Amino acid sequence: MVLRKDLLSIGFYRLSPFHGSDGPLSYRIENFKIEDGVDDKGNPKMKIGGLRVITYPGPYNYENTDDSLKVSKDFPFAPESLDAIVDYLNSLPKPELVP
Repeated sequence: MVLRKDLLSIGFYRLSPFHGSDGPLSYRIENFKIEDGVDDKGNPKMKIGGLRVITYPGPYNYENTDDSLKVSKDFPFAPESLDAIVDYLNSLPKPELVP
């Protein structure tokens, strides 16, 4: 079971992804960017669009798990979203470990 105290404060996710697991269910929480207009040179400006939770079966880490086994869900970038992420992770069935 994932608890709210297992996740870090919202500020952490501005800078770095977070990896965790609940038995055979592994997850990664990261921010994702969206376009927010253009700058004075015509380049797109980006801002944080929200938090993305990517779940995948263990035992391998994120980089070594086949992309076809990963499932993602997006949440707003807000402190309250961390509670929603905990509820979401706890609602998922536990996968079987990939051989």
